[in-house]
Amino acid sequence: MFSRTLVLTFGSLALASLSLSSTPVATTVEAQALRNRFQGMDRNNDGIITRDEWRGSPRSFENHDWNGDGRLSGEEVRPGARRMQEWEQADHGPNWRERNLSWTKGGFTNLDHDRDGRLTPNEWHYDPESFRRADQNNDNALTLPEFLGENWDDDRGDNFDDLDYNNDGFVVRDEWHGGNQEFRALDRNNDGRLSRFEVVGSQPPLTKYDEFADLDFDRSGTITRNEWHWSNVSFNQRDTNRDGTLSRAEYNAGGGSPAVGAIGQASQSVTVNSQHRWTDTGITVRAGDVLTLNASGEIRMSDNPADVASPAGARSGRTAPDAPVLGQLAGGLLAKIGTYPPMWVGGQGSVTAPVSGRLYLGVNDDHLLDNAGSFTVQIGIQRR
Repeated sequence: MFSRTLVLTFGSLALASLSLSSTPVATTVEAQALRNRFQGMDRNNDGIITRDEWRGSPRSFENHDWNGDGRLSGEEVRPGARRMQEWEQADHGPNWRERNLSWTKGGFTNLDHDRDGRLTPNEWHYDPESFRRADQNNDNALTLPEFLGENWDDDRGDNFDDLDYNNDGFVVRDEWHGGNQEFRALDRNNDGRLSRFEVVGSQPPLTKYDEFADLDFDRSGTITRNEWHWSNVSFNQRDTNRDGTLSRAEYNAGGGSPAVGAIGQASQSVTVNSQHRWTDTGITVRAGDVLTLNASGEIRMSDNPADVASPAGARSGRTAPDAPVLGQLAGGLLAKIGTYPPMWVGGQGSVTAPVSGRLYLGVNDDHLLDNAGSFTVQIGIQRR
């Protein structure tokens, strides 16, 4: 993954990052905070952060543990460092660890279909939060420097739910792994904490997402190799008539874009704890799969014993102002596939997967700390 191993202390790494930066850190206090970002977790000062030393969620730890060795060191803890991976070797969609396969110039070029030196939302086929995080000037486009994240420590490997360790609906500085300058850029109302809207923004529901149309940049009705963001192998597997393009029929027959990992058990019962943002079902779905979600149970969403919800949502009819899916009842059942925005399930029982990826379930509430109870969901999948 990296051509050499860096054997520097955390203090040295941070100092090196500061000395090489062309953008000076605003204050001495901020510089010290940046140097201490990971060093403060390294309680035994051995230059390595173990799981026991990590202050954050388990999934956030795995986001930073690029080589999967169960500890953080070297580039994994250098402020502003990016996970690098060979784009053309990837035969799967970016999973929640990767977000984007290659934060490099080559990765940028691969996405910049019209070669205008800017990435616009219709050229971005990964989780919208990464796009928003990298868009430093909030102009809804990414330049190459923004994409590379040079001199900018936005911790884009962790999404909002990874960072909101206590599930209270906000990310405070103690939960933030990036720089102070980047925190302030996201904190649009300057209240010293990041809400879901500030970090994630307003996203269209996944149920309206058309993955084929999203990849078809020139709107020709077919997907060419230049519009495909995975390997030649996965493209050729779908191109059954060998004409160098993918029709919608070929794309659908191949299961959409490559899925992530093993399929897992395709029918099982899952308990969705109302205090956990997302519950991993252990199932990987394919685009077009019909998911049957028979949910039962009741949760309480505050200290008020009357503030309860079924899988269909709050019995009172209330909403939550900063919930993952806005405009839907608080507490209702949600599904999330990979890194894409969550979709409302509620009490409807079945949804069609618009993309391929790992299936997670959760509840549509913004503050989970005072919740109680769980839903039991029986999952069935009808594959094409």
